Parts: sequence; C-alpha cells; structure tokens
Amino acid sequence: MGFSWILPQSSKFDLEDVDKIIAAAIRVLEKTPWTIDGTPEFMGFLSSFGCEVRGKKVRFSTLVVEKALDRIKQEQKAASGQAEEEQILPTQIEFSTSGQALWCCDPQTDQLRAATEKDLADLCRVINSFPGLDRSHPTFIPQDAPLMTRELHSFVTIMLNSDKPYRVSAYSPEVVKYFIEALTIYYGSEEKALTNLLLPCKVWINTPFMISRETIEAPMEIRRLTGQPLVYNPMPVVCIATPVTPAGALVLITAEVLGVNTISLAVDNCLCGWCSGPLSFDMKTGIHNQWGPETIVVGTAQTHIAARLFGTRPSVRATLGTGAKTPGAQSMCERSFGVGMGVLAGIRSFGGLATLAHSDVGSVVQLMMDMELMQAVAKLVEGFCVDEEEMAEELIVELASKGAVFLDTEHTAKYFRRYQWFPELMDRRVPMSWNDNPSTMLENARKKALHLIKTAPNKCPLDEGQRTELAKLLQTADKDLRGI
Repeated sequence: MGFSWILPQSSKFDLEDVDKIIAAAIRVLEKTPWTIDGTPEFMGFLSSFGCEVRGKKVRFSTLVVEKALDRIKQEQKAASGQAEEEQILPTQIEFSTSGQALWCCDPQTDQLRAATEKDLADLCRVINSFPGLDRSHPTFIPQDAPLMTRELHSFVTIMLNSDKPYRVSAYSPEVVKYFIEALTIYYGSEEKALTNLLLPCKVWINTPFMISRETIEAPMEIRRLTGQPLVYNPMPVVCIATPVTPAGALVLITAEVLGVNTISLAVDNCLCGWCSGPLSFDMKTGIHNQWGPETIVVGTAQTHIAARLFGTRPSVRATLGTGAKTPGAQSMCERSFGVGMGVLAGIRSFGGLATLAHSDVGSVVQLMMDMELMQAVAKLVEGFCVDEEEMAEELIVELASKGAVFLDTEHTAKYFRRYQWFPELMDRRVPMSWNDNPSTMLENARKKALHLIKTAPNKCPLDEGQRTELAKLLQTADKDLRGI
C-alpha cells in the first residue's frame, strides 16, 4: 500500500483498507482489557458508563463501544460537512517553543549539562525578544530545583522573567494549589488565578492500554478546580508498544484512540477526537524517534483514519522534531525536511522550537536557527498581490528593451522589502567575499544567542512585593512537599 504524495486533500488510503483497520481496532478494543489505576471517582465514571471494572482491569463491552461509535458518528457528520468546504490556507505561520528538557546544550560550548533555573530565565528573556514567538511548554525543567517542586520552580521562573505566565504541566495533585497561589499573587485574586490557570488537564496514556495513577490524580484535581474536561495523550512507540508493521501499529493506535474517546464520554460526556502522536523506535540505537520516514508514514496514515472517523482533513504529519543533541547539520536537515513537508501539506503551526534530542535537550542557539527557518517559511506563505501596479505592465514595456535595469526604479524601491527575505544567519555572499571573512550559520547563531542572553530585557510586569511573595511561596512549597 502506497501513498499519493500530491496534495493532502487528494492523498488517501483506499477506503476499504481504512475500514479494515478500523474494524480490526474495534475488535481489539472489545477483546482487550485496559489496566487503569484510577482514582475512585474516575473508576466510578467508567463503571456508571457501563464499562466492566474489576480492580484495575477495565473492559469495554460491545454495547459500550457501540455507544461511543454512535456519538462519534453523530459528531462526524457535522465535521465532515465542514471539511468538504474549500480549504483556504492561512497566510501566516504560527510557531512556539516547547519541550520539558532536563538537559541544556550550553550556548558557548555545545556540551550537554543539567538544565538550571538560570537557563530557563535566560530563555524567557530571549523568547520575549522575538515578536510572535509563543510558548507551549517551558523547554527547561531546572534540575537545580527540589525534585517535587521542579515544575513549580519552572512556572515561577517563567513568571519572573517573562511578559506573562506561560503553561507548565503539574505532575502531582499536591503541587496544584501552589500554582494557584502563584497566579493569585500575579493577578491579585484567586478568582482571576483560576480563570487564568494554565495547567493542562492532561492524562497520559501508557501504550498499550494502560493509565497509571500518577497521570490521573493531578488532572482530576485540575478538573475539580476549573471544570475543564480531561484531555488524553497517547504517544505510542511503534515496534515497542505496537507491532512493527504500519498496519498493525495503526490497528492498535486506532483501538487506543477509540478507547480514550470512550473514557472521555464516560468522565466528561464529550469526545476528545484523534489524540495519538506515534513515535518510531530505532533498533540500532535503542531509542524512540520523533522524526524519520517511518514516523512520518505512520503519523500521516493515522490522519486518514482520523478523517474517516472524525471528519477531519488528512495531512502529512511532519514536525520540527530532531534527534540531534547539538545544533548543526543534523538538526537543520531534519527540521527543514519536516517543515518543508508540513508547509506543502497545509500545516501552518509548528511547535518544538529551541529543542533537540526529541525535546530532551533545550538550546538557545538552536532557537536562533529555528527562528531563521520560521521567518523564511513565514515569507514563503505570505503570497503576493496581483493588481495593475504590481503586475507592472507599463514598466516592463518601458524598460525591458533596455536590459536588466529594474533595480534602479522607484517600483523596486517601493516593493523590495515586501517581497524579499533577508536572512540574518545564513550567508549569501559570493565565495570571494566570504573567504575574506568566513563564517557559518552555526557561528552566527551562537553569536546572536550569546548577545541576546546578555542583553534581552526582562519584560516581567511584577513589582518587588510580588517577586518577594513568589520567592516565599517557593520556599514554603519546597518545605511542604519535600517528603512526598
């Protein structure tokens, strides 16, 4: 079975094959028990929905699965009607940093070392120096903070060094209240803190078909406080947690997605849609991969199954992921490959900037090169205008017979900044000029990173009193949660 890599709208599986995979996934879901170490409240929801709950073993009967499938079909009709409309792609690119790295690639030496609060603080100021750059994860989890409060230290460090708070995940129910207290200090009231609570209500799935207690407790506490429904995130590693064959992997992945949608209906009476982000496994090195042809094939294939089930659009699953541990040729090769495929497939939002080694390493130098790539892509998708002035018909008639003299015109002076892109790190000089003062993109990125680390202003709006309160809050949390 192959793909037609032309346009995402026209590239699709044979629907008979898609339906075979879905049918096999339904049978697997009905036959295979899940292992769920949930809170009593969570397990009660499953039991009330009709699931068979015996201790930590949960089975989804045919009746329960059909109930979920009926709901999916109801919502798919509306979604498929929207998907049939002509797709108008945005002319802007969205991009964000991400990652929860324990390691930092030192910006001066490229040596890997444990990430620190200073690394995160420096990164915050650097990120704020780029207009339009957003954040979805903290990038660094400081290893010089106490173990049980590292996510809280990350959150407070971001608050103290950024223009606003950004999301950091909480991994224990005990630490959630300190996040709320931190935001109460920031906004001045607990009501505003809860309204602006950035904690994701996310339950991680351990493929195949397992949910551990520690991934449920914190999201259930956040759900109680905010009323948010739970969201679910399976990240199966193909060949380890699924069969090695793409077809087998897709059957298991689809069964798991249908399972978490059934769970979502039981707990919150809503679907969570297609939520799986499969990785591949490298037999040579024994590590998972976010990037590579095998990852893209399975990731892209699942978008066609998602389209069949949920009425979404199929697309190429290509990302900024890289296995490189330091900035350089490998990181930019993998980045450019993924971004190029993604843009051509209609993707306009990219995350993972500033990360390396599948988000296990953070790097300010890599961020500089990522931003250069994103700015190039942003220019690419802007498009252009077709009107009398920009077609320049009269100008062509006047000058074309005189040779290549368009550089001297007012028309060029008016429009060249709009339609040309000026790289800051890539070098476009002729060889002779470059040879007089040689430099590489990596060298230029390092210089820029070190300059911004030293000079980027701190845009935190908090006063000294609020800063002092946050420091005291960290001391209290470190003491209270030390023994957990």
